[in-house]
Parts: sequence; structure tokens; C-alpha cells
Amino acid sequence: MDSAMFDVSYFFSVIPKIFMKVPVTLEIALIATFFSLILGILIAVISYYQVPILNPLCKFLVSFMRGTPIVAQLYFFYFGLAVYSVLVRDMTPISAVAFVLSVNVGAFMSESIRGALMSVEEGQKEAALSLGMTHFQVVYRIVLPQAIRVAIPPLFNDFINLIKSSSLAFMLGVPDIMGAARTEGSQSYRYFEVYGAVMLVYWVVISFFDFFRKIVEKRLKEAY
Repeated sequence: MDSAMFDVSYFFSVIPKIFMKVPVTLEIALIATFFSLILGILIAVISYYQVPILNPLCKFLVSFMRGTPIVAQLYFFYFGLAVYSVLVRDMTPISAVAFVLSVNVGAFMSESIRGALMSVEEGQKEAALSLGMTHFQVVYRIVLPQAIRVAIPPLFNDFINLIKSSSLAFMLGVPDIMGAARTEGSQSYRYFEVYGAVMLVYWVVISFFDFFRKIVEKRLKEAY
């Protein structure tokens, strides 16, 4: 078949090969999501309560991570810091990618969580305190239930963006979806079909999580 023509049979044959690497991509995404959520909550709480010293440092971190390309962050960490840090040098590529994604996405998640905390009206908290509730009870019974409902949609979007950002892992030699595509493309030279398959696989994965997000949002709306 003419190499200039789209090879339909090859396109469908390469899809399972690409799909086999979805677990690697999801492994990176889930690890990064766990730690980015912890970091996001920590930064959001520090910002919400205006903790001295820590708040300016967190603001700088958020500004820096949101204002610089994630590719530069990944290269700076894995190749730049590795010159001076044995710990970074000994990291596996998956660990390095997960770490950078955790810090990067954690900065975005912190803004989503902070916005959710601030969405709860001060009057409600003051009323609860006047009824004899402790600050812990106010947070647990008043603030968190409302903040979680507000935070879920943007946090899901952050998770979906994280899955797409994890495609950069192939640049460090991680055999994820993009890594498999690069290997397959270098062997067949049919990049049009290969990267078409990549986009299809990502679209299916993202659509699944987006569908799950809509179900969760619907349940949250019904609960309130």
C-alpha cells in the first residue's frame, strides 16, 4: 500500500498495542493525584488561614508552578537537579514524573480547594459558633460538606488534565501510551496512524473519567 495513504488495517492493529500501556499512564496519574491532592489541601489551608511565613512561600510556589511550562519543570528536576542531588539521580523515571506532576497539579488543585473553602459564607460559620459549636465542628459539619461539593468538579478537571500531562513521561523513557507510540512509529514510520491511535486511546480514557465525573456531580446535586 502507498505509504502516503492511511492504512486502516494497521491503524486498528496498533490500537491494542497502545491500549496495553494505559495502566502505566494511569499509575503515574493516580500516584500524582494522591500527592497533589495532599499538597493542594495543605497549601489551600495555609492560604485560607493566612498562616504567617508559610502563606507567602505557598503563594510563590503556586505562582511559579502555574507560570512555568511543565516540560521545563520536568527537565529542570530530572536533568538539572540530578547533577547536585543523589536522591534525584536514583529516582526512576516514573517516580520523577509523578513527583513533578504532583507539585505542578497540586498548585492548581490548591486554588480549586481554596476557592471552595471561601465559597462557604462567613455568616454560616458565625451562626454555628454562636450555637456553641467548636471550630472543629464548624469545619467538619458546615464547611467541608459544602466545600467538597464545590471542589469536586474542578478537581476532576485537574485530574483529567493530569492524565493528559502524564504523556510527557515518554520524554524520560517511560513506556506509557506515548512511549509505546514512539517505539511503534520508529519501527513502522507510519506516524499518522500511530498518533491517530494515541489520540483515540486518550479520548476513550478521558471520556470514561469525564462520564464518571458527571455521575458524581449529579449525585452531589441530589444530595444537596
